[in-house]
Amino acid sequence: MVAVGPMLDAVLAATEGLDVTVLYAASVRPFDAVALRAAGPTDVVLVEPYLAGTSNNEAHQALADLPHRVLGLGVPREEHRHYGSMDEHLAAYGLDAAGLRARIVSFLPPA
Repeated sequence: MVAVGPMLDAVLAATEGLDVTVLYAASVRPFDAVALRAAGPTDVVLVEPYLAGTSNNEAHQALADLPHRVLGLGVPREEHRHYGSMDEHLAAYGLDAAGLRARIVSFLPPA
């Protein structure tokens, strides 16, 4: 798990009780490929506060010589025209703790 910037709290809540390693990046650039490799992942979930998939390529490059999968979670590319609080927007995008947990659990292999 890589939580970027303000997504850390939601990621920690979403992964509570799961056997995962959570890495925190205050900013996404420069991408910390060394830390990602040191964590020893085969499955990587990137949770970013901007467009989904923004850093997927960086993760793929960091792990190019290892078997791996990457799931990039963030704001979807389709346009949303609804008003609301930040919490309401995060829930609508599936970026709140409940939405993240559902997507993370469905991505990870069964324990």
